[in-house]
Formats: sequence, C-alpha cells, structure tokens
Amino acid sequence: MTRRRFTPFAAAAAVLLAGVLAACGSGGGGNNASANSTITACGDLALAGPYAQIGETDNWGAEAYFKHINATGGILGHKVNYITFNNQSSASQSELIARKCIDTYHAMFIVGPESGADTESALPIAIANHTILISLSSGWQTNGYPASELNSWGFPGFYDVFYEDQLASVQNLIVPRHYTRVALLEDNCGSVCLANQATVQTLAKQYGFQLVSTQIDQVGATDVTPQVVNMLAAKPQIILFGLVPGTDSITAIRAIRAQDPTIPISECSACELPSFIAAAGGPSVMKNIYVLGSMQDWLTAAQQGTSAQEKATAAGLQAYMAGMQAAGLGNQNAIDNSQEGWDAGLEINWAINQAGSLNETTIMQKLQHLDINTLGIIWNRNPSNYEDISQVLAAMEIINPNGSASLYK
Repeated sequence: MTRRRFTPFAAAAAVLLAGVLAACGSGGGGNNASANSTITACGDLALAGPYAQIGETDNWGAEAYFKHINATGGILGHKVNYITFNNQSSASQSELIARKCIDTYHAMFIVGPESGADTESALPIAIANHTILISLSSGWQTNGYPASELNSWGFPGFYDVFYEDQLASVQNLIVPRHYTRVALLEDNCGSVCLANQATVQTLAKQYGFQLVSTQIDQVGATDVTPQVVNMLAAKPQIILFGLVPGTDSITAIRAIRAQDPTIPISECSACELPSFIAAAGGPSVMKNIYVLGSMQDWLTAAQQGTSAQEKATAAGLQAYMAGMQAAGLGNQNAIDNSQEGWDAGLEINWAINQAGSLNETTIMQKLQHLDINTLGIIWNRNPSNYEDISQVLAAMEIINPNGSASLYK
C-alpha cells in the first residue's frame, strides 16, 4: 500500500554550485557574474569510509542533475562545471574541503556533507564566508547544530529520514498489528542518530506502545551480537532501525536473524537493492523486513494518486529517472539511492531562477522561502524553520521470495 507521510514542523557525489569568477571575496563573487560565466559545482562528500555508500550515490545524483541542466541550457544560461571532493567520512576533511571550495574555487554553493558530524564541521565555515551550504545529512534540527546556525547560510537538502522511517513503521505496522513492545537499534553517528530514541519515545506516548529496549552500536561495527542479545531479552514484538544505510544494516540483520529468524524489522533504508539482499544472506533472510520503497515504487504510488502534489511528484520522478539514464546511471542501485544529490540541485536551480541572477545574498533569501516539491518532499520553508516540510510522499516495500521488492499492502 502507498504510504503518505506527514511531517510535523521541525520533527523532523555531489556538488558545489560555485562561480569560477574573477572576483575573490566570500561566496564566489556571484554578484559580479558576467552573462557567459560558468558556475562551478564543488561537492564535499564521502567517497570513502563509513558514509561512502551515501556519498557515492549523492554524487551520482548531483552529477546527473547538472549534466541534465547543462544539456538544457544551464541555469539562467550559465553552464555548470562539476567538481567533487572526497571528505573520507571525516569531519576534519569536511572542514578542509569547505575552505578549499570557498578560498580556491570561490564557491557559491557547497552541497554536502552527508553526515551530521561532518556537516557540523563544514557548516560554520560556509556561514562565516556567506556561502550557501546544502547539507545532505538526514534531519536538520535533530543534528544538534547551534540554534544560530539553523537559520543562517546553511540549509537542509533532504528530509529527516530517521523520523519518517519510525513514523512509517508505527503507522503501517505497530498500530495495525497492535504491537505494544518495541525495540530500537541505533548507530552512534552523532546527535541525529541518537535522536531516534526520543523520537520513538514520543511516538510511543502518542500511539500507545512501549519502547522496551534501546541499543547503540558504533558506525561500521563488524559485530553487534551483544546489543542484539540484550535487545531481544526485553521481548520486543518488532525492532526499529536507526542505522546508517549499508554495512551497518547488513551487520545488524545478520546478528538479529542469527538469534531470531522471524522478528519484524523496520524500516531498512536502501535495503531493497539486489547487492544488499545478497550481502545480508539472500531473500529468505529479508522475510519480515520492511524497507524504504524504491524510486520505481515511489513513482507507482504517485501515479496512483489524484492530487496535484502526487501528479507533480510523478512528473519529477520521471524526470529524475530519465536524467539518471542519460548520465549513464540507470542501474537500480544508482536510481534508488541518488535522489538526495538530485534534490539539492533542484533547490539550487529553483533559488537561482527565483532570484533572477547569481547574487548570492538574494539566492540565500529565496532559499529561506523554499516552496517546491523535490521528488515527493513538499517544502514550505520560512526563515525561522528551514526544515518545514508539510508532506513526504513515499512507499514501504517488502522483499519477495525471489528477491524482488513490492509495495507493502
């Protein structure tokens, strides 16, 4: 069944769009851009380390978006020169790259980093230099950034996936099945991951269940058996994930299934991919595991809708898939996981066109009032709440015995 997810206020590789312009100074000199100047894209993304799966696919989405933009005339006639830097999943490297993008490449925009901890290092650099940063970390206000940074020159480029996953699990599984005992396994990947416990506790009060166990593992851990044993000792009826997609989820699934082959697990991000299923142990291991829907099923769900937002979501998803195909990134792994980089490009393109120029201050002010649909994320941003998302249109999937994915319900 289609999932329409509603997000309360604040519940919730790559690209830097920058002018390689003659002007120096902070922000890339967009104010003095000539009619035929090139916009340089420079990303601060993890292409190695624990966040590499996310960083690589973010890079693919951004790469495809700017190739698409260049093929259709650029942004206000300005072509985009795309550059990517590997922060190696390191906060210190993220900071160094942010400085390089601004000082050497005169960045107008930094896209990334993709983790909250790495963004925490790069964000103050961008703000101090009045350079727009589009973070691809899940969540914004749950990342623990100082309040002064939450409504400045840095912006979220994606919704709070962890919150939405927990809400979807509650609405689609816990409540309909009358589960009363819930466990949570979360990564220690910074405040955004550790905020999962408070999120689930709030949902527990709202929907009438108990959070009977919360276990924490380190990002990239190779064994979480002790945490799983402790979690199962509390006799939960379902396990919720607050994990970084990739090896962490695989490690957790293997440990859980070694102890209990049938307990429901939800919601597993990027777990519908054939490569993930094989690494986790095959389709039989994925039984009773509920995953964030693939982009194709997001499209199917949107096409079944009748509202203007659902029609716009379907059109946007079709353009995204065509753009990925045109960039040579039409495989399932790329399409299902690269929307964050594409979404960031959509935000930037919208803001520049709204501003009508490459004046960075004007573009920043437009981003403060972002009002678009980025592949099913309905933004209604305002200067005091950059994460104001009125609605997220998505889908929940199950893995079939043959390894294919299909919409749940």
